[in-house]
Amino acid sequence: MGATESRLTRLFARFIASGYLFYLLLLIPTIADQYPVLEPWWTVFAVLAVFGPPMLMGAVSFHLDLHWSRRVAAVTALSYLAAALAWPLAWRGDLMTADAWISGIPGLAGLSAAVAWGPFRTIVLLTASVFTVQLINQFSRTPDHNAPFLPDLLFALSFCLLYVAAALMALHTGRLLDRTRAEAHTAAATAAATQARAVQRVRFNALLHDWVMSTLLAAARGTRREDVRYQAQLTLGKLDNTRPDTNVGYRLSSAAAYFRAAIADIDDALVPTITVSPDDSVLPADPVQILGAAVSESVRNSVRHAGPHATRTVELTFSANNIDITCADDGVGFVPAQVPEHRLGLAVSIIERVRHLQGGAVEVHTEPGAGTVIRLGWKEPAA
Repeated sequence: MGATESRLTRLFARFIASGYLFYLLLLIPTIADQYPVLEPWWTVFAVLAVFGPPMLMGAVSFHLDLHWSRRVAAVTALSYLAAALAWPLAWRGDLMTADAWISGIPGLAGLSAAVAWGPFRTIVLLTASVFTVQLINQFSRTPDHNAPFLPDLLFALSFCLLYVAAALMALHTGRLLDRTRAEAHTAAATAAATQARAVQRVRFNALLHDWVMSTLLAAARGTRREDVRYQAQLTLGKLDNTRPDTNVGYRLSSAAAYFRAAIADIDDALVPTITVSPDDSVLPADPVQILGAAVSESVRNSVRHAGPHATRTVELTFSANNIDITCADDGVGFVPAQVPEHRLGLAVSIIERVRHLQGGAVEVHTEPGAGTVIRLGWKEPAA
């Protein structure tokens, strides 16, 4: 069950429980007046069956596992129908000048069914409940207080169905929103992976143009064999150093070039400050690619939202088992809690992605008018 559907289910469970409590207080005088015309056991059974489960439903809605709320909601709907069906067994035959008290709340039973089930079973339960209590009224009221059965039935059914249909639609919309959000998160992750591959492709295109093609042209022009051999060795070395293999990874200098290309792909005027450990050791591919995509998204968000006069800085530090990145701007800033849920750049492409990286860390510091600072990092986990 998604977050939106869970929130709506809790709210409906508490709302319905409150409705039952309100009607219990309102119906106490009527229950007392009609007690003499019914067998005593039925009134005790009906009050417990009709009003007991919804009180429990409201209480368990505060529990983390909402399956309990849905189970108790189903019991609430069914116990109301059971109490109504048992009414003829307890009626002593005395006619009344008012509706049976149980006939006043079939809509709440229908709402409980909407929390527990889908549309078909909910409407069946509501129809059965309304039909039963309208039959009770038809046979138990004095003739001068009676009305034609069919108009009474249709009015009661349509009145209750209006609210039950609204509840079903609200819960369906919540499920649809949760599913759409999950699909959007997946699409954002896929787009980020595509962006990372695009950056990698740009880097290799540059290598092909600057080194491979120049080496081949040098050989074609008859350049001295020693010079061609030397240039070919340099080209092969650069290709080896930039290979994003999960076993080989990236040398520190190649990782720096990867990040420089990722940033330039978004803002070619932004020159990052890069500090690289002199040992030029090898980093795993995953943190380089994931943090590279996160940096790209950070710069992209700044370009889009920080304002036309904002200045940006990116500082990167690479060592044998550590990457530290700070992306900052002096733009308009924002309130993270107020970012709409459909805006996935910060939540998915930066925060969620880095937090799923083993050893990854991310912090976002911002407020309106004070700019934004995003700190990204990776530290090799202990063996």
